[in-house]
Amino acid sequence: MRLIGISMVRNEADIVEAWARHNLAVLDGMVVVEHGSVDRTPDILSRLQREGLRLHVLPDDRAEYFQATRMTAVARQVMKDKRVDFVFPLDADEFIKVASRNALERELSALPVGAHAALHWLTYVPESFAADERGFGPSDLRWRLETERHGNYKCIIGRSFAERPDQRLNKGNHFVDDPTASEPPPHVVLRPEVVALAHCPVRSSEQLRQKILLGYPAHVASKPPGQEQAFHWMELYEELSAGARPSDARLREIACNYGVPKRDWQPADMIRLVDDPVIPVPA
Repeated sequence: MRLIGISMVRNEADIVEAWARHNLAVLDGMVVVEHGSVDRTPDILSRLQREGLRLHVLPDDRAEYFQATRMTAVARQVMKDKRVDFVFPLDADEFIKVASRNALERELSALPVGAHAALHWLTYVPESFAADERGFGPSDLRWRLETERHGNYKCIIGRSFAERPDQRLNKGNHFVDDPTASEPPPHVVLRPEVVALAHCPVRSSEQLRQKILLGYPAHVASKPPGQEQAFHWMELYEELSAGARPSDARLREIACNYGVPKRDWQPADMIRLVDDPVIPVPA
């Protein structure tokens, strides 16, 4: 079985090396669209390529964040190689959490013909919000929310995508859609004890500021007029654009409620975390 990751990254210097090394210990290669970063992300990716990691980097300097369109096109390009069985769309803050490659392959082999997979999207909260200074490491993927309230999954694209030209990734890579069909293609939720996606969206004050202040306008620019924007990014943009520098307590609150409408937020000290470290799979 051949498994390939695809991603669109921008200004992820604090995490991109740990992310690439971890996921390439599971996958057979990754295609990364480098979306006009102004930090060290391009240099880090180039260094990892020179080191021999199985990375193919595509530049994209457009201001707009056309993630769904770009990732759909990249997935189709990757699947021109008929040896590719599954494509994993990954953001640069997402780490495949799996006991072994063999267990993952067994789970994927059991999917019905024509189905895509859906992964539980697990939110991880670092013990310390200082990734800019010390770099992102395994200790940052230890504590996760006991209960997820965002209701989202992330998809794995099955081989049938190559034979169905109207299928496409939706915004955020949450699932595969088909606007020409009466209902979306089937997705099978994989058992989280076998494979899930560890998500660490909040890592430091500066990282969050860059993510929101640069990312939200790019999201807005890519949307047709009147189309709904990502609510959690919009709310944070209003806060951070006013000059706020979030404290560690505020970062923990944001991390624990990430992806949940602000009206439904809970105090961080009321949200239970469980000790569930993401263990690297031997390369």
